[in-house]
Amino acid sequence: MTTIDMTATFEQTSRMSAAGLHYHDHGAGPALVLLHGSGPGVTGWTNFADNLDVLGPHFRCLVVDMPGYGGSYIPDELDRPYPALAAPAVLGLLDELGIGKAHFLGNSMGAGVTAQLALLAPERVDRLVLMGPGGVGLSVFGPSPSEGIKRLMDFNDAPSRETLRAWLETMVFDQALLTDELLERRWEQSQRPGAIEWSRRTYDFLYRRTPPANPPVPLWAQSARITAPTLITWGRDDRVLPLDHAILPARLMPNAELHVFPRCGHWAMIERKADFERVVLDFLTRP
Repeated sequence: MTTIDMTATFEQTSRMSAAGLHYHDHGAGPALVLLHGSGPGVTGWTNFADNLDVLGPHFRCLVVDMPGYGGSYIPDELDRPYPALAAPAVLGLLDELGIGKAHFLGNSMGAGVTAQLALLAPERVDRLVLMGPGGVGLSVFGPSPSEGIKRLMDFNDAPSRETLRAWLETMVFDQALLTDELLERRWEQSQRPGAIEWSRRTYDFLYRRTPPANPPVPLWAQSARITAPTLITWGRDDRVLPLDHAILPARLMPNAELHVFPRCGHWAMIERKADFERVVLDFLTRP
């Protein structure tokens, strides 16, 4: 019997698709695609590396750097909302790997891409985990853009370690998580040529452009069509996508359940690591 090494390292797991998507391949079992959020210096590895030793024994974890992020290609054009651009790219990766159907776990922007993918190709989706999903809900009580999105756009406009720290402070409830090492690592990763310009273009498209005459139907208005079993998780203290964004998808998605983590911001997989992994494994491994 072959023994599978469940210790995930960047070098061992790193792969590149024919289409230019960088991803990590780790673990054994049904496919689980993990999609990161947006922001300076983000990659699939920075979001999910510490969760792989727990998830890997149960699933073949495909941790994808979405277009414009990490080691993946930066698109030449941004002519549609980001989820509509990224979802076909993720499906193309699954086609290349010969994977017909998978579970999907997305954080923030990655959760929006997951929702878009479920609308685009529902036959490719088994179960969904949407963690603080972007675009799937609406702010009922607070302003838009939120405090966290404003700080992210401040960084895009004037990149510095100071504006990076101000943005990171909105991401977590426990400020002790924001070490100098984390700040420096995210700063270095944000310096990839073209990365900050891509982030600026993405958020200008969302918040600063003149709406087109015939805008696409937003994700939240289509959420009732997402019928796959879905776990929605949220940090009660999220300052990027506040908890009131959860009301709409939790009400409209026919097979969704909502789990709220107290004393938690936008990074549940980091701030509430053990609890998050327990809830996700329970949901994805149910009969």
